[in-house]
Amino acid sequence: MSIHVNLNAEARDSLNQQLRRTKLLSLLVSLGAVATITLALSWFMLPSLMKEIPVIVTYSPQTMDEKVEVTKKVSTKPARKPAAPSSSLARVIASNAAMPVSVPIPEISSELPSLDFGSGYDFGTGWDDRGTAAGGGSMFGSTAAITGALKGRLYDLKQSRAGSEISYDPSTRSYAGIAERAERRRFSPSAFTKYFEAPTELSLTHLAIPFSPASLGPEYFGAKEAIKPSGWIATYHGRLVAPESGRYRFRAASDDYLLALVNGRRNLVACWPDLQPMVAGNFRTGRQEGSTQSPLGSAQLHAGKWIELRAGQIFEFTLAIGERPGGMVGFLLEVEKEGETYRTAPDGRKILPLFTTHPFTDAERQEIEGRFGSYEFEWNNVPVFGIR
Repeated sequence: MSIHVNLNAEARDSLNQQLRRTKLLSLLVSLGAVATITLALSWFMLPSLMKEIPVIVTYSPQTMDEKVEVTKKVSTKPARKPAAPSSSLARVIASNAAMPVSVPIPEISSELPSLDFGSGYDFGTGWDDRGTAAGGGSMFGSTAAITGALKGRLYDLKQSRAGSEISYDPSTRSYAGIAERAERRRFSPSAFTKYFEAPTELSLTHLAIPFSPASLGPEYFGAKEAIKPSGWIATYHGRLVAPESGRYRFRAASDDYLLALVNGRRNLVACWPDLQPMVAGNFRTGRQEGSTQSPLGSAQLHAGKWIELRAGQIFEFTLAIGERPGGMVGFLLEVEKEGETYRTAPDGRKILPLFTTHPFTDAERQEIEGRFGSYEFEWNNVPVFGIR
């Protein structure tokens, strides 16, 4: 059974009016909620979305009256670079002008006077361009970077690496001790880290220095003013190539110190008489025919040990020369090949060729003969050791 209620007109109007109010209230609540949410989002999100508009600053160009003109001073004087004793003065014109500038270059003639030492020491023809530091490797060497040459450096035993004075004892025993310690390290640069090094590297092709002022050593190595004549050692290093198969040995004389290493081992000691026994010790030089008198006064000729070589064989070669008290120096290095026939001097000495890494020119031969006077060298049969 069901119950049916019939509403009258007044009740039905009241119910409809209540429904309209309910719908209107719901709409207002919804609109309020949307407004609240929109306001909240605007409060938190709008600042992050706002971008700062950059300010553009403009500058008006300067007028011609406001411009500042800057002119650079142009130097037209030649700048000269210090050179080695034999080098000509270089002419350098420096200009940073904005407009083309024509600068006349003066012709400068630089000539070195011939140093004529006379005949007192059996030499005195003076030095030509082959005998100076810019030459082909004679005397102490050449400032030119010669590929086929021993590379030389000079060290001062009287100064520290920084150039300050250190204690130096010029006695033979002290000098021999310094040389021995350097020899243990095969005269490598590390053996001289505590000593001052001359600034110039030289290229040496042969060694034939007659009696000369000891100051020439430092001068050739670019340290004429920085290094005094006494207490220095110069070293030359290279990898030699044997010219022909056979047995070879070196012969030398020096004032004061000369020592040669072959493959890092002592091969030749040839020093001034008072220094020779202290440096040589138990080392015995080779036997020689005839006199051992050299062209260097009291310095005697000493022969090294024989070396068995094959043609083209490469071996390490180190040469060290030095001066102990200052004064005069002289050095000579020759080579002998076993089985060759050499001329004999009146005193019975074998006349040997100079050791060299380059064939001698006629000019070099004449110069060397002029330096050593009556002392003869072999010029026709000269073995030339290559450099690798």
